[in-house]
Amino acid sequence: MSMRALLSMLVLLAACGPKVKSQIRVELDPLPADTEVKVFPDELPRCAYNEVGIIASQDLDATLDRARQMGADGVIGTVLAGAATPAREDGVCGTPNCVQYNTVAIRFTDPNCRE
Repeated sequence: MSMRALLSMLVLLAACGPKVKSQIRVELDPLPADTEVKVFPDELPRCAYNEVGIIASQDLDATLDRARQMGADGVIGTVLAGAATPAREDGVCGTPNCVQYNTVAIRFTDPNCRE
């Protein structure tokens, strides 16, 4: 398979998946795919933690997958922004039916504390 065909295939596959944008603040090893990532939508965790990065996505599962890839134990502030507006072509909420999850990915400082 030529390099051009391979690149074209990768672009097509990326276009089919949910749009996820993230910014990593701390480089960590990814967590296993079956690791539970805790979601803290309304309150901060009780355990001490460090911020790993930020994630914006239109799909909660994609958000949690990206958090795992970033080595995060949880995400804080799952916010539904613009729930009555559809996404623009660039994947940003702007008008009806768009749901945007905006989160901070975290890693607990004590691996035994996860609440």
